[in-house]
Amino acid sequence: MNLSPHESSILQKARRLDQLEKNFLKFTYETSTPNTPEDFKEFLLHAFKIAYEAFTLKNEIFKEVHDLPELKIHDNNVLKLLDRIRNGDLFYSISFYESQAQKINANANGETEEIPESIEDCFMLDFDSLFEDFHSWFYLIGYYCDKARIGPIISSSKVPDHILVYFNELKETYAFGQYRSSLAMCRSLLEMAIYNKLKTRGVFNKKNSKIAQIDIAKEDNLYKYINLAKQFGLITSANHEIAHKIRMAANFVLHPKDAENKLDSTGVLKTLLDTIKIIESLYR
Repeated sequence: MNLSPHESSILQKARRLDQLEKNFLKFTYETSTPNTPEDFKEFLLHAFKIAYEAFTLKNEIFKEVHDLPELKIHDNNVLKLLDRIRNGDLFYSISFYESQAQKINANANGETEEIPESIEDCFMLDFDSLFEDFHSWFYLIGYYCDKARIGPIISSSKVPDHILVYFNELKETYAFGQYRSSLAMCRSLLEMAIYNKLKTRGVFNKKNSKIAQIDIAKEDNLYKYINLAKQFGLITSANHEIAHKIRMAANFVLHPKDAENKLDSTGVLKTLLDTIKIIESLYR
């Protein structure tokens, strides 16, 4: 079996972590109760040593997997342990270390005497290299330029807060180059905005004969929302066509089937601006 360097490393660390947890439980449960302060101190130091290594290994595993899209592991015990790590399940050794670390840090004289007590602390120890890595692909000025190109939703009436929350997230995803997420957010925004206006207009009132043929309470379907918006005069024929193009662009990435969909920033930006155009038309 051919393992990648990451897979081999994580496999070894996970097995070692599992063994350390067993060692910690065996030591703490089977060791006789210390009779003197010196014995108690020795007991704590030995337990802390095991716990510190377990804590370190867990966070080393976190650091190795943080950027991996896939990890192939064929050891069932390791699979279960990795699931426990990701789910935040209890490891007695690590819990012991973290509680002791909090006590130590509470009495420390400044940061130089503090010890790591969380995954954030462990990443912070590598801050310089992580900062350099992040800025090797992230262009700070480009991020702000992209958000500036999008700008705000310019309206003459109040846009609902939940729509603005999604809109701000859309700006973030686009500025970070997450184009598939951007298109998915465009679809969500369009659906929320049209639904909000249809609801305000009373379109979903069961007594409304114009939509008697649609069980709108059971089907949350953007396709029908767009058509209803045109039917009730909320959007123009031109915006009706644009809205369906936005819907199809989002479906292109949400339902990719077998192949990866290639996107470019220009095309995604146009879809994003078209989405804003329709939302603004609904709130002016």
